[in-house]
Amino acid sequence: MQLHGRDDDIKLLRSKLRELAEKKHGEEDAAKSRVGEMILVSGTSGAGKSALIHKGLGNSAAKSGYIFAFGKFEDKVLRPLSAFSDAMTRLAKYITVEHNKMGGMSSEGTSISTLIRNKIQDEFEEEDVEQLRRVLSGCAELLGARRHSLCCPSSVANATVPLRRASGTKLGSVNSLNLLVGKESIARMHYAVRRLLKIICSQFKGVVLLIDDLQWSDTATLDLLKSIVLDGEIRSRLLIVGAYREDEVPDHHPLAFHIRELEEMSVSITKMRIGNLSVDYAIPLVAEALGMDDDDSKVKSLAEAIHRRQEATPSLC
Repeated sequence: MQLHGRDDDIKLLRSKLRELAEKKHGEEDAAKSRVGEMILVSGTSGAGKSALIHKGLGNSAAKSGYIFAFGKFEDKVLRPLSAFSDAMTRLAKYITVEHNKMGGMSSEGTSISTLIRNKIQDEFEEEDVEQLRRVLSGCAELLGARRHSLCCPSSVANATVPLRRASGTKLGSVNSLNLLVGKESIARMHYAVRRLLKIICSQFKGVVLLIDDLQWSDTATLDLLKSIVLDGEIRSRLLIVGAYREDEVPDHHPLAFHIRELEEMSVSITKMRIGNLSVDYAIPLVAEALGMDDDDSKVKSLAEAIHRRQEATPSLC
């Protein structure tokens, strides 16, 4: 179904994709000295944030030779980094399955997935690869086979630790192997993820990652995204996009704090607030859904009724 009333927003998103495409290889060194950049799309539930981003970036990215991958936080999911991990899983699946089906090969005649896997095996220490396996479990095939098994005491493997969402809500406890404890360990994980993204991005024109429903994110994800956005090594080939419900992110919310912190670091954040549609846009939306003409009086009456009931959100149900 066509998106109605979002033409300007779609143009803005696609302009950001073009800006990424226009960064030539010779400009990558200059990009390292520039500030980071990301896009944040906000609006109320049902405003159409996700549909807009998929329409504005997802379709265009695929046509332009970029990879578009997304992950979405869920209100009841306890897994830290869940949305980011899901996005990386989709990214890895595309590389190892879909891109291979399309005959994706490097200049050396090796499949892109094999080339990435070999680079990981050659450039990463085994401990870092194992850490990525735990944090990004869906990327196991792309990371390659274990060189040899790593052991850890059963007391550590079976231990549980409390987990809280970024908003401070207690979510219960999870196995400690899935969490990283200590500033040094977290910093090493951030570095490993950034190096992995750098290897992946170097083999494609660029990558777009969407992390949706950030109002339910955990602090580990927010810290990791900040680390990625500030990394000059990959910003010329990677575009980070976030979406969140603005009415669930007050000023004291950790996401709001992270946004202010990034702005203080001179990170360029393109903020897009997606408002509700006027009745003029609701009419063609209803007409398209019903397969009727815009000027039909029944369509207009129904559109006006839905517009009032749904408080002008694009959702029809």
